[in-house]
Amino acid sequence: MTRYRVKFSKDGPARFSSHLDMVRFFDRSTRRAGLPVAFSEGFNPHPKFSFAAPLPVGIAGMDEYMDMDLTTSLNPEEVASRLNTNLPEGYKILDVKQISDRAKNLMAILSRASYRAIAENPQGYDEVMLQAALAELMALESITIIREVKGKRKEVDLRPGIFRLSGGVMGHIIEINMELLIGSTGNVRPEEVLNILFQAGGIPVHPEDFQIRRTALYTDGDTGLISLWEV
Repeated sequence: MTRYRVKFSKDGPARFSSHLDMVRFFDRSTRRAGLPVAFSEGFNPHPKFSFAAPLPVGIAGMDEYMDMDLTTSLNPEEVASRLNTNLPEGYKILDVKQISDRAKNLMAILSRASYRAIAENPQGYDEVMLQAALAELMALESITIIREVKGKRKEVDLRPGIFRLSGGVMGHIIEINMELLIGSTGNVRPEEVLNILFQAGGIPVHPEDFQIRRTALYTDGDTGLISLWEV
């Protein structure tokens, strides 16, 4: 059995498909591509896919990852080519490499994600206003919100999981970049940060009006953050 790490993007119409839909698409595409995917044992065997982190519906992913076990060793370039030929519109395989079958689970090592949010900028809102709003949020010691978890209301402090905020106003476009906590230790959602900026920071753009892309996924290395591709 051989394990592969697959780097891919999910954009365009694909960003409106759910995580479960995506798993089904990859299952169907590997079958059509004739890839010898390994299956789990038991009464309900399923393909041995492992994804880094689900993408919320509507958010694109430019640096996504999946680990996949094949029963036969194939050239990584051939795996990429076969998948790209059979995946639905909006999905693109960017790279494939062989990894150790003892490699740690992607979700277990995932720690941070970068996002880029872009929207039309209302007339009158400028760079100075945006930078002031971002700086004001980063200066807060805590940002408490209420989340609904399995029918129960739970207080969550977002602030420890907001590592960086930056952005700019470029004519009719406003851009906000975020580096946020993600993974087994917690999760800060980009739409939550945008909502705080909208409600308390004075940014005149509703969170739903932003187009959001997840641009990178990271793990903690010995000297700082490293891409999941480098693990």
